[in-house]
Amino acid sequence: MTQSQARNGKRQRGFSLIEMMIAMVVLAVGLGALTILFTTAMYTNTKSNKDTTATMLAQTVMEQIDAQSTNGAANFNITDCQGTAWLVNMAPGAAPTGAGATLLPVASNTLYGSIDPNQAYAAVPAGYAMQYVHCGANSQQTIFDVRWNIMSANSNARLVTVQARQDSRANSLGGKVFAYPVTLRGMSGQ
Repeated sequence: MTQSQARNGKRQRGFSLIEMMIAMVVLAVGLGALTILFTTAMYTNTKSNKDTTATMLAQTVMEQIDAQSTNGAANFNITDCQGTAWLVNMAPGAAPTGAGATLLPVASNTLYGSIDPNQAYAAVPAGYAMQYVHCGANSQQTIFDVRWNIMSANSNARLVTVQARQDSRANSLGGKVFAYPVTLRGMSGQ
């Protein structure tokens, strides 16, 4: 071997085994971080979808109640994707408690005037709550806890408070889920 061939051999030297292992570890850590990022993004997207559905359910109940006459106060039904017809009771109660799901009465509470999310579903009077089943893509079903309270403001007006959230017992992945309730309030009347 000549001296020039020996110099060329040193210049054309490849990666050592240690350098390759270090590069693979750096690549693996980077791919692991991307996997966590994508998983978090998918979870957040799903949670946003459920929050939007809860908002639309609360809005539907609110609009249906608003569309009814304050004097007639006829009840109506809302049907979920399983065909369950849920009774929506519209009988108002006197201020400050109204009729239906319990309102939070403590003014120092940040949720003052909202529906108490800790009230047991069975404790809500009949016709003022529903376990609405929403059917999504790939036959996935999500249960939403929807509650409302109707309070007489005067003979021609009422204050309607509606709260909806994904049922906290389980989510579509089979585990517990915490969901902030969506609360809508509005005055309706003639």
